[in-house]
Amino acid sequence: MVHVMLLTRGQLAHEWLRATTAVCGTGPEEMTAVTLPYDNSCDEDRGHVRIALRELRKRGPVLVLTDLHGSTPTNVAAEVAQDAGVAVVAGANLAMVVRLACDPVRDRPLPELCDWICEKGRSAIRTVCAGPAAAEGGR
Repeated sequence: MVHVMLLTRGQLAHEWLRATTAVCGTGPEEMTAVTLPYDNSCDEDRGHVRIALRELRKRGPVLVLTDLHGSTPTNVAAEVAQDAGVAVVAGANLAMVVRLACDPVRDRPLPELCDWICEKGRSAIRTVCAGPAAAEGGR
């Protein structure tokens, strides 16, 4: 089974886990929140992520979800995750975390799981209400 690492600055990764527990009813198994302090150096961040990945890789393949493409967590994860059993997906949202926790999908091969979760993340983004100006064709 693929282990999921949620990697962010600040406490966002922990909040994703809390929200996922509220939605799914139980704590997500095989999901770990790793947070990087805002005032860390890149070397400190690399060391922190390297240690976390080393521990998680003992359990099997790892999918790292980061919040923003081009961010320090994403760049550090991509740099450290050169191992064949680690994949990094940037731009994660809460819908992706919930789907990974609530659906029995983490037994898929890692490349297939990456494609699947990216599609779930994209499909969760919708315009719900554009306001009255959009209905009238105005701005």
